[in-house]
Amino acid sequence: MQINAGYVAVITGAGGGLGSALARALADKGCALALADISEHALNETIAGLPDKAGRVTKHIVDVTDRAAMESFRDDVLREHDGVNILINNAGITLQKSFSTHSLEDWDRIIGINLWGVIYGCHFFDAALTQSPAAHVVNLSSMSSFLGLPGQSSYCATKAGVHLLTDSLWAEWGQKGIGVSSIHPGAIRTNMIMATLEESDDIEQARKNFDLAHKTGVDAEFAAEKIIRGIERDKMRVKIGRDAHLFQFIMRFMPRFGNFVMKKIAVKLAV
Repeated sequence: MQINAGYVAVITGAGGGLGSALARALADKGCALALADISEHALNETIAGLPDKAGRVTKHIVDVTDRAAMESFRDDVLREHDGVNILINNAGITLQKSFSTHSLEDWDRIIGINLWGVIYGCHFFDAALTQSPAAHVVNLSSMSSFLGLPGQSSYCATKAGVHLLTDSLWAEWGQKGIGVSSIHPGAIRTNMIMATLEESDDIEQARKNFDLAHKTGVDAEFAAEKIIRGIERDKMRVKIGRDAHLFQFIMRFMPRFGNFVMKKIAVKLAV
């Protein structure tokens, strides 16, 4: 669909990184924005950096793992904006820990943010999107949904869940005129790793991974533009970065090789 000025875009995890870049890109097109994050300070920084072209902007402090909070978020958005055209379920975290050192509380946390947050967003905004004459949903998966990475079992599992959830929605919701896109970024230059750095099994290795992502990854602005283009072209799946394309290629044509390499990396990392 063509994104027009005045369209209402809802973005979770809008306080920084890719979420903030998406807010700026959509504001530049004249969209009204309902921005959600668990951090009010981070949201204030995003809002302060929006271009003047933005339509009405509302701020929502929301824990995406909280079902009642997400329902209230939906109600607040509809009261403030009277409709929704674009929903971007962007909030997410990663834990760089082996499966053996993951606690069940770790699993509850990452499933709550990465998977339930997406499910809640889709569930509660379903009716509003259906009533909109132009609507599109964007769910943030990852290149990690193509290939299991050692030391990131919870991240890979939740992003694979988002991937196939979105494929199902594409098949179902396309019949009622709602576009649906699954986004698969590789490394992006954001501070996502740093948010949970101190919880890593190997903090030094986690810092190296962060440095590598910033050295080889794409800018958040580049990723945001790719996502916007995906919405406008009604793409089912958007891969971002050479690494994401490589991961999918390997697992499509050389899956045994890909898994063998991951096993070697696991041995090297001792996870």
